[in-house]
This record gives sequence, C-alpha cells and structure tokens, in this order.
Amino acid sequence: MKLVRLFSMFLIAATMLTSCDFFRSLVGKPTSKDLERMRIEAQAKKQRQLDSIKKAKADSLALIAAMEAEKNALKDRFYVVLGSFKVQDNADRMHKFLEKNNYTPRTIKFKNGFELVSAASTNNLQEALRILDELLEYEYCPDDVWVYDVRQELHE
Repeated sequence: MKLVRLFSMFLIAATMLTSCDFFRSLVGKPTSKDLERMRIEAQAKKQRQLDSIKKAKADSLALIAAMEAEKNALKDRFYVVLGSFKVQDNADRMHKFLEKNNYTPRTIKFKNGFELVSAASTNNLQEALRILDELLEYEYCPDDVWVYDVRQELHE
C-alpha cells in the first residue's frame, strides 16, 4: 500500500512537471500554445531586424550611388578637351600631365566607351575658346583640341 501511494505521488509529480498543458497552466508555466506564440513572435522580431538591416544597407548603397553621381556630374557647360582615349592608362597619363601643368583636368566618360580629358571647364563659350587658344600655344598641346558642350549629351 505504501508502495502504491509512493508510485501515485511520483506519477502525479511527474505529470505536473511534464508538458501537460493543464498542469502547466495551473502552476503558471507557459502552455504549448504560449510557447508556439512566443516562438512565432521571436521569428517575426528576427525577420523585422533582418529587414531593417537590409533596408539600411540598400539606403547606404543608394546614398553612395547618389554621392558618386553628384561627384561625377558635369557642373559646367563647356569643356576644353585635349584628348579622347579608349585606353584608361592613356587618359590617366593625360590627366596627370595636365595637373602637373597647373590645370584642373576632368575625365568625362562618353557613351561610346571613350574617355575625354579636359584641361578646363566654364559656362561661357568665349572663355572656353580663350582657354583653347591659350592651350594651342603650348608645345604639348595636340592639334585636335576642341570644346565639348554638355548639351550634346554624349557623356554618361
């Protein structure tokens, strides 16, 4: 009899401490429905965090792209072009050469794949032509110097 009573007490205690929702709710523990709801909420929270991180990354990339576009935007209308190059190294050499000779060179990418290197830029056509004439006096200046008008929209 004592053994049956001990076994019964053990069975009751084991039942109360196991996953039986009725007994779990009696002692204030979460039921299986509560646990499932908490699991779903945790997943939703994690997904919101991941979405937030993805949005922040996309926003950062968009900001970088906008900053690059701003940096590459042609601010003046006329550019005095000293060379048009298909090979990047040649454009870089001309760019460095102009910097060394106290000009403010600018590389402009054209839609056809060429890169133009300008020695100066301005919003005034007469000023651009004056700079072109000035450049033609130098020995290093090629004969085919020209003025590019950005309204032609040949650049990227």
